[in-house]
Amino acid sequence: MLYFGAAGVIWTLDYLNKVGATAVKEDYSIALNELALKNRVEMALSERETASYWMGDVGILLVHWRLFPTDVIADAIHRAVLANENNPTREFMWGAPGTMLAALFMYEFTGNRRWKEAYLQSVRQLVGELEKNSEHDCYVWTQDLYGRSSIYLGAGHGLAANVFAIAKGRDFLDQQIFSLVTSRTAETLVRTASVDPVYANWPAGLGGTRYLVQHCHGAPGIINCIADFPHGVNTSLDRLLIQGGELTWKAGPLVKGSNLCHGTAGNGYAFLKLYQRTRKPMWLERARAFAMHAIRQYECHAKQYGQLRYSLWTGDLGLAVYLWDCMRGEAKFPTMDIF
Repeated sequence: MLYFGAAGVIWTLDYLNKVGATAVKEDYSIALNELALKNRVEMALSERETASYWMGDVGILLVHWRLFPTDVIADAIHRAVLANENNPTREFMWGAPGTMLAALFMYEFTGNRRWKEAYLQSVRQLVGELEKNSEHDCYVWTQDLYGRSSIYLGAGHGLAANVFAIAKGRDFLDQQIFSLVTSRTAETLVRTASVDPVYANWPAGLGGTRYLVQHCHGAPGIINCIADFPHGVNTSLDRLLIQGGELTWKAGPLVKGSNLCHGTAGNGYAFLKLYQRTRKPMWLERARAFAMHAIRQYECHAKQYGQLRYSLWTGDLGLAVYLWDCMRGEAKFPTMDIF
């Protein structure tokens, strides 16, 4: 799959070649022909899981289409996106937010109107499922995920990534819908933040007491997903994003490794996002400091375990993309901001 499998490896190597970061160029055609079926079998995916952008068919097929575009592959992606509209997980990894982002990428690549329509269908479905939680007086999505009901807030399975997928297509949205979703998201994040005069963070789940500081749960991921919001949607949120960045810097590089999902590179992207938002050099300097530490982590872990970590989201390839963005002062989070 795209998240930590062969499709993610192929995507990264192809992407780094296209942007001029590496001269590596291979023929992946034979491998790509088999990946979707192999992934279904090895992951024992249920019917509602097969479409998934990061873990299932859509991400794999999107990589295949980028390298070898055919109508057959495009049609398969389209069917999977439509089939995933009503996925009850209501989150990015398995549900409609991920696959609708894939549809948006396909529209950018092709200009074919059917992709825009598929994207907007998923937006309407997702917005219709945003509900007010009376106990906490805020709007959230409820996830039916891994056999239990949860209400996550961050970039891993939660509110922040859902809104990211909606806001990414803001040019196609009715302005009232866009304003409604962003303002409700801002209100929720303001209400649920744990704040002191300098720092801010968010619990993994609504009303929870589990606070992490990584992309998938906590301030870094919320910044990565929300920092492209227009300025002034909510002045309190503007301040919280900066405080979340300060917390990420204070916490320091993660001991879990150099990866994107729950490692130093993913946290470092929060600094790149804040640099893009504020244009203050301090955030780029911090991103590059994390990058240097992440390089050392990569070297130490390769020596410790006797091998590299090959995957995009949990390994060294995500770090490679992060290093490239640090050199260029950009914030193009892999498979979210760019494909």
